[in-house]
Amino acid sequence: MQRRDAGFNFTGIGTSWCILVDDAELREDVRSDILDYMRVFNGRFSRFLDDSEACAFKKAAAGEYQISEEFAALLARADELRNLTHGLYDPAVGGLLEQAGYDSTYSMAPRPGVAKFILPKWEVRGQTLSLDGPAVFDLGGMGKGYCIDRIADTLARSGYEHYLVDGGGDMYGTSKQGGELWRVALEYPGKPDTAAGMTLLNNEGIAVSDTFRRRWGGWHHIVHPFSRLPVEEVLGVAALAPTAWDADCATSALFFANPEEYAAVGESFNAKYLVFRSDGTTAVSADWDGELFI
Repeated sequence: MQRRDAGFNFTGIGTSWCILVDDAELREDVRSDILDYMRVFNGRFSRFLDDSEACAFKKAAAGEYQISEEFAALLARADELRNLTHGLYDPAVGGLLEQAGYDSTYSMAPRPGVAKFILPKWEVRGQTLSLDGPAVFDLGGMGKGYCIDRIADTLARSGYEHYLVDGGGDMYGTSKQGGELWRVALEYPGKPDTAAGMTLLNNEGIAVSDTFRRRWGGWHHIVHPFSRLPVEEVLGVAALAPTAWDADCATSALFFANPEEYAAVGESFNAKYLVFRSDGTTAVSADWDGELFI
């Protein structure tokens, strides 16, 4: 990706961030607002913090609980993904990830209970969360895209018109000041020195996800909630959509969808996509308009 300067770099929610503002300086007050938001979001929704809202129900009894408006909005979108994937995407898989060793201490050692994990049942209505017992919610499949859009909103409210928000490879980009677009290279999953293609961002988001960045033993961070095993049929996914949140949600759904369902997933989020499958094939949406080198 071409960059004119080093941008505003920081870390948050477990990844590195870079914000580029084309032909302008990012004011200190805006930088502070962005860092404050990231700190608050991480504190409220990180699965690795025992006092976060995502972990608030780790020892909960069956019943109904009042949750914050923002957590309710995140879980409502997660419920859409759950329905779209026939229950295979579920943020309550956080408990399974912990049993598999991807926990707050990063033990990376599966526990005996991983083979007996039962996905908790939950439902959200308004700001009421119903549970059938303890649950740990993992928002990693869509939380980053949500944060990217909130940062983009902050930039727009602060008077910036031309910018790129890059959160660990997931992005939202406007056009540049002179009408040029942000050019983004797409890495082939598991091959950091190999570009699978190139695309341009024009007031839209892009999300990428693969099974190689967080691996330990025979595990990685995308797991099947019913078989209690890592997903192996798909190596990685890239999606372009009107927002980073939509793109992030599309990648999560595509990991669990059958090939014949890819087009429906794309339509649900108005997303263009690439799906890199473990059999060496790549599914490309009919409306993908970037360059492909594969």
